[in-house]
Amino acid sequence: MQYIAIFASGTGGHVYPAYAMAMRYIDKGYKILWIGTDNGLENRVIKDSNIIIKGIRSSGVRGKSRYQQIKSVFNLFISTIQAFLILSKFKPSLALGFGGYVSVGPSICSFILQIPLTIHEQNSIAGTANRINYYLAKKVYETYPSCFNKYSDKIYHTGNPTRNIFKNISKPEDKYSSNKSIINVLVMGGSQGALFLNNTMPFAFSHFHVDNIFIKHIAGKDKTALIQDKYKSYGIKSEVIDYSNNIDELYDWSDLIIGRAGSTSISEISKIGRALVLVPFKYATDNHQLYNAKYLADNSAAILLEEKDDFIENFITIVNILLNDQKRMYALSKNIQSIFPNDAENIILNHSMDYIK
Repeated sequence: MQYIAIFASGTGGHVYPAYAMAMRYIDKGYKILWIGTDNGLENRVIKDSNIIIKGIRSSGVRGKSRYQQIKSVFNLFISTIQAFLILSKFKPSLALGFGGYVSVGPSICSFILQIPLTIHEQNSIAGTANRINYYLAKKVYETYPSCFNKYSDKIYHTGNPTRNIFKNISKPEDKYSSNKSIINVLVMGGSQGALFLNNTMPFAFSHFHVDNIFIKHIAGKDKTALIQDKYKSYGIKSEVIDYSNNIDELYDWSDLIIGRAGSTSISEISKIGRALVLVPFKYATDNHQLYNAKYLADNSAAILLEEKDDFIENFITIVNILLNDQKRMYALSKNIQSIFPNDAENIILNHSMDYIK
């Protein structure tokens, strides 16, 4: 049995695209060797018996204290040894890395062991790990064009792999076909929740006709009760949850989505087509969420609102226009569907298979 090695851990931004590709390789008859961490999201979401998960040490460097940076360098040394032993045992035919510090040690080992290495970058600005892995990889797949700021025939614009759970979601043509008495609004802050959205959304929505909207708000762990009370105090019909394993159902329900500018959620929404307001996390590494959002906004595929002093005022003005104009929401939903290449999973699969002996 041949193995494909996948390097990914941490948040959904790395794990979900990697999981989508893992399932494609499994459909081709391969088993997956997944190198992540012991506490990464992959340990909670992956249930397939064809995927073997091995944890190695990993920790970030940028934005950390001097002690944590020294610890991270030590962890990189340890993780490289761990990855070498794992890869030597399973002898995968191909490796596909999704960035993050967990991927650096295994990528170095893949290069040393002559395992064909390919990498994928989810964001509009390549992360530190993938900027290192770039020099070791035979093929580099990017979600946003020119995210490495390099011109090379080994870079291929593919878009971002998404999970195969969005096939039965209502299309924009059906979703925005007629005026509705109630607009369903999904507020999502990613797998960790978003403090800024938690603090501002209840108050912001109190400025609208509350009988005309219903809010579902993903608030993050241990935050639901407080946020639910805020919505209730304004008389807003709402449901606040900490996390959802059925994001496809929430997407299907929604007319308007308000969220951070993580690449995975953007890519998922681009698959189904929904009106989208992006509020980038301003402390994201290299400010990549802002550039993710700007790429969509510049192509009329989403509305960009930054965390600034006039955010509430701008939010009320723009969202009020959307809530009262189905045609505008429909236009956004169609534009976002055309923003990335279609079927990133098959594009990556077909290209990477050329490296398997």
